[in-house]
Amino acid sequence: MRVTRSRQRTSSSNYQSVSENESESNCESPRTEPAKSKRKKRSSETSTPTTVAPTTAAPTTAAPTTTCHRDQQIREISALLACHTPFVYVTGPQNSGKSYCVDQIMTSLQQSGIIVVLVDMRDILKVQGFYHSVLSQLQQNVVTSRDGVTSRDGVTSRDAPIPDHTSDFVRLLSGSVTEPCVVLVKHAQLLNQLNSLLFAAVSVLHQLTAGKVSVAMISDSPWELVYLSNGSTLSPPVIVNIPPYSRLQMVDIIAKNLLQEHSTLCTEIDFGLPELENYVRLCVYDTLAVYTSSLREMMTSASVLLHKYVAPIQQGELKKTDKIKLFHRVQPELVTTMTQLSCVPSFKTSLELPYTSRVLLVCSFLASHNPARLDKRFFCKGKSSRRKVKSRKGSKLSDALKGPKTFPLDRLLAIHSSITQDGTIPCSDILMSVSSLVSKNLIVRVSVDLLEQPKYKCLAPLSLVQTIAKESGVDFEQFYYNY
Repeated sequence: MRVTRSRQRTSSSNYQSVSENESESNCESPRTEPAKSKRKKRSSETSTPTTVAPTTAAPTTAAPTTTCHRDQQIREISALLACHTPFVYVTGPQNSGKSYCVDQIMTSLQQSGIIVVLVDMRDILKVQGFYHSVLSQLQQNVVTSRDGVTSRDGVTSRDAPIPDHTSDFVRLLSGSVTEPCVVLVKHAQLLNQLNSLLFAAVSVLHQLTAGKVSVAMISDSPWELVYLSNGSTLSPPVIVNIPPYSRLQMVDIIAKNLLQEHSTLCTEIDFGLPELENYVRLCVYDTLAVYTSSLREMMTSASVLLHKYVAPIQQGELKKTDKIKLFHRVQPELVTTMTQLSCVPSFKTSLELPYTSRVLLVCSFLASHNPARLDKRFFCKGKSSRRKVKSRKGSKLSDALKGPKTFPLDRLLAIHSSITQDGTIPCSDILMSVSSLVSKNLIVRVSVDLLEQPKYKCLAPLSLVQTIAKESGVDFEQFYYNY
């Protein structure tokens, strides 16, 4: 009982003190009220940093941060480099958003006052070019930082020295750096191919410059392959893996980009984000993912095909819920779009190949695009007793949209013997011709297991195969299913 009474007394005294403070605050002059309200606003703004970020960010970078699904990796890498981590190695497959991450990391570090030097190894041909690029950008950033202006462009300066050796480069770098800076190396696998010793020296720049320079390398190849090629001379990095985009992420990114780019068109026909996601999923991703995994290619194709897809809705012929009918309207445009992709291997109109390789390339194209169930009708010498059924145009278009299919080696050899009308046993010359076509990326081997029968897929375009068949004397239209 004594404990409860003491608690009641303390609670009552606290209540009285609180009420007295409130009364005193109410009795104060009105001039102090706006000052306190400002303090409350500032405290609320500092307690919720997520609401401040969109207002301080630039309008060009705020939109992709919500759609590119790389916020976690950007925050992680920016935090590592802001804490002056000696060596960060960012790896991920192609078309996974690494370049976007580099741009966002540069802006965040430069806003925090850290000098950033970006080197793209695709523009570097010699070791001295790497030295000159780093020193010239660093010299320009130091000059502009003294004036209070930060610069992102990596314009080379003619006054920057060009050292001949790595020791001279390290000496000049440590002498010119007065504040902590970050060196970003894009396509770092090319630096390893250029000079493995330079790659090892760049990885330990933090130790060579007494902690002034941090290094972040962005590469397509994993760290294990780089370590095996260089050995124990490399400093162990902090590895950040960027996973590839999933199907849902790519559909979401493309749909939101279309909504921003064609906002007037979408509001005119009441075409919202769910309808755009259905369009991207059906007409763009599921069709073009066989040929390319590039997000830029899919965005360009989706923007071009959207007007053709929406035209029947604007004219009142179809509704936006008629997905299959709208897809059939876009099918002819999809075939031409797939041939115009830059990620599809581009070949010359004619190639210098021997006769056997030319005929094998035509046979591989037929095996990869003709249905296997129709081989008897196209390649058998005698006439089949079955009645020929006329194929519809829609079925041919759907087969063309599926892309090249895999075929076993024995089917390729059977088609080759039927076209050339040669009943001889396949010899080593034919197998060597197949391997030469694989080395030229005209056909690709799909099967991995050596114990199984090898399977291939033809990557040559239709125009090239038609030209080669005409030069080789093969009646291509007689054997091709889509004719």
